[in-house]
Order: sequence, then C-alpha cells, then structure tokens
Amino acid sequence: TAYCINSTMLSIPTDLKKITPYVRRAEELDKDQSSPESRLVAYYSRQYAVKLGIPLASSSPEAKTCLGQLLEDLETEKAAMDNFTWGEAAFLCRKFSNKVFDKADGEDRMGMANKNTAKAFYAAASFLQILEQFYDKDDTSEASTEDKKRIIYAKWKATEILKAVKEG
Repeated sequence: TAYCINSTMLSIPTDLKKITPYVRRAEELDKDQSSPESRLVAYYSRQYAVKLGIPLASSSPEAKTCLGQLLEDLETEKAAMDNFTWGEAAFLCRKFSNKVFDKADGEDRMGMANKNTAKAFYAAASFLQILEQFYDKDDTSEASTEDKKRIIYAKWKATEILKAVKEG
C-alpha cells in the first residue's frame, strides 16, 4: 500500500496488553485504501496506544521497544497529519468511528448479526475510545457522554452476538 507503515504486526508484550486493540486497528487501517480517513484514524489510534502505554512500560525493555516503534511510526506520519487541525482530526475520527458503529448496528437491527458484526462492534468501541484523547480529562459534554455510552453498548453488543453465535 502507498502509506503502509509496517506490513508486519507489531509484537506487543504482555505488560502492554491494554494497547493491543488500538495498535491492531491501526494496522488494519494501514491496509485500507478505500477510505481517506483511514490514515488519520490509524495515526490517532497509535497515538492513543502510546498515551495508554507510557505509564505501563516502566521496567520492561520489550515494552519500551514496542512503544519506541509506535513513536517512530507516529513520527513518520506526523508531517501528513499536520495538514489537519486538532478539531478537524477529532471530527474525522468521530465520523469514522460512528460509521463503523452504525454499520454494525444496522446489521444487528436487521437481524443479520454474525461473528463479523461482533468484530465490527468491538472495532467501533476501540475507535470510539480513541476519541478520549480529544477531550479534557473531566469533560462532561454531550459528545463525550454519548461516546462513552456507545463504547459500553458496542462492547456489550459484541459480547452478546458472540455468545449467540457460540450457542448457535
């Protein structure tokens, strides 16, 4: 792909397990040429992973190496991301997150939910979580509150669908 940062999956040590969903979403987006927002959302997914990972990586050399690679990837993309203001980036990440959520929700409401729908809900939850970096810590705005509700709902729905799939 034209802007694929790293075609191999980043090895994430167990002490950084918490950042795995965001790194994996970014890697998936690196392969996506169909949506121009993909590159931006991948960047902010990695940035969110680093923000979560720094406090977890205190003693492990593997964790420091992993975060170092993520920081290198961010640095590689930084110039392209500087074309967007903070507000534009937040808007585009929100739009993308909502698109993923709405697609999964639509499939579910039409009674067509399957394992891929569950994966889409889980991905939507991860994308909605990266929006937290665009808010102040104690933000109680309607958008922030709505994002939090959607994260909980998406995770719950993913679990419910997977449970239903397992039970046949």
